[in-house]
Amino acid sequence: MRKLLICSLLLLALEASAKSMKEMWIAMPDSMIPYLTKNLRTEMADLVAMNVHADVKNKLQGASKIDTLQETYLKATLNKASVIQMRLLPTSGRDTVVCVVRNFFGPATESEVSFYNQNWEPLGTQAFRTADLTQKPDTMSEEKYKQLCAMVDPAMIHAELSADRDELVITLSVPLLSNEIKKQVNPVILQKSLKWNGKTFN
Repeated sequence: MRKLLICSLLLLALEASAKSMKEMWIAMPDSMIPYLTKNLRTEMADLVAMNVHADVKNKLQGASKIDTLQETYLKATLNKASVIQMRLLPTSGRDTVVCVVRNFFGPATESEVSFYNQNWEPLGTQAFRTADLTQKPDTMSEEKYKQLCAMVDPAMIHAELSADRDELVITLSVPLLSNEIKKQVNPVILQKSLKWNGKTFN
């Protein structure tokens, strides 16, 4: 009975210590987004809670805003060239990790996927094979397929976290190509939805 009580108390302590997305956003180290201080991030979150436009003037004199803030998910437009997404994910050890996806908009969108614990200590990044994101249509010759794949250079990954599920959608980001070439390349590009298994997206 005593062991059961201790286990129950430990589980309750773990659940109580789990932070919400709002808390994680506010506690995020300033070094991750130097032009958005803790005070600015707090103001953004408070504006969301008041159901008003959640944008602030950042330290670069540009506009930053929270687009979506849920219990386990956040999406924020940092500036015209960058968007951040965050999602709290469960692990087999009952801990919670936060996945951070940063999208950078240049000639084509490029994403960075990284993981942190609830103290914002880095746990690593996840890379994806660009070769896994193309597929030859049945009606296409092997030669034509290789030719089109070679046009996607440099190959970059575009990643998007789901707001509703523990999933990550990835696809190839097509560089500057003419509209005609894009029409030819698009049929060989795949979009994959990867599910979180408690350790990684696969």
